[in-house]
Amino acid sequence: MNDPLRHIESLAESTNASMSSRGKNVFRRYPLTFTLLTLFGVTALHEGVKVVLDSFHIFEGHPFYLILIGLVVLTITGTLYKKLDK
Repeated sequence: MNDPLRHIESLAESTNASMSSRGKNVFRRYPLTFTLLTLFGVTALHEGVKVVLDSFHIFEGHPFYLILIGLVVLTITGTLYKKLDK
């Protein structure tokens, strides 16, 4: 049976390979522009996530819950990565 994750990965790799020649030229010509856009995107994502998490009142007085959830997510992600890497 075909593994759907492998199919998606191979599709992404072929798309990246076909677009890499075009993308490298743009990044070389405008490195500051893309650096600033990336910085803005990461900052906007961070602030958006912060606002969403602030709307959950359970985290207001208990930041330990948020730290615990973050550690659980990182542990699950690391375990999943190790299993998929084999």
